[in-house]
Amino acid sequence: MKIWLLTHSEELKKESGTGKLVKEILTDQCHIIIWARKEPNQDLLALDPLNTAIVYLKSPTSLTLEKEEICHLQNIIILDGTWQQARKMYNQSPYLARFPHYEIQGESSAYTKRRNQKEAGLCTAEVAIHLLKEANDPQTKKLQARFSDFNLSP
Repeated sequence: MKIWLLTHSEELKKESGTGKLVKEILTDQCHIIIWARKEPNQDLLALDPLNTAIVYLKSPTSLTLEKEEICHLQNIIILDGTWQQARKMYNQSPYLARFPHYEIQGESSAYTKRRNQKEAGLCTAEVAIHLLKEANDPQTKKLQARFSDFNLSP
């Protein structure tokens, strides 16, 4: 499974961003794509909607992501930015609508570096950890440990 971080450009400037942790641990298993409103990334456009999903907050079209589905996905797109940035990216990128939209339910965030503005809203690293855990990926524990260290540091 490859994780595609569709990242808002402002997120790269923040020390509190967790997408960089995902890339650090997963290396080639993770791709960071800088979001551009008027120029969709060609690599994302080339992904097959039959084996790709986008994970984002609940919406009228979102589905609950079950373990069985995660194991069949080859690509997962995670919106990497603040909740306001992620909503903007999702709403201003109509090409994302071609991918099944899933949400993660029943998880609470432990992230302390930013005020979490959405109930049950997970940061980027927590979403990746959840997906890797469900897929029994061997990198799960390494990313969890790295996130824990990062989250506890001043």
